[in-house]
Amino acid sequence: MATEGLQEKESLAVLKNEAESLKGKLEEERAKLHDVELHQVAERVEALGQFVMKTRRTLKGHGNKVLCMDWCKDKRRVVSSSQDGKVIVWDAFTTNKEHAVTMPSMIWDM
Repeated sequence: MATEGLQEKESLAVLKNEAESLKGKLEEERAKLHDVELHQVAERVEALGQFVMKTRRTLKGHGNKVLCMDWCKDKRRVVSSSQDGKVIVWDAFTTNKEHAVTMPSMIWDM
C-alpha cells in the first residue's frame, strides 16, 4: 500500500516534469515563428499598384445627393437613400429599380 502511493507520486512527478519540458519546447517553437515585429515585416511588403476603378453601371433616379448605399446579402441588389427622401432598391445587374419609397417629412441640416 505504501509503495503504491510512492509510485503514484513518482509517476506524477515524472509527468509534471515531462509537461514542463514540452511547454518549454513549445515556447521555443513559438519564439522561432514570432521572431520579428510587425513593422519589420511591413518594410518587406511590396507596395500595391494604383487601383483602377471604372464605371460599370450608372443608377439614375435620385433627385439629390445620395447619402448612403449598401449591397444586399444576395450580392445582386443595392439599396440607396438620398436627400430627396427616397430609398431605392436597385437590381445592380440590370440597373432597374425594384422598389422606391419616399420617406415622409425628411429634414436635413447641412
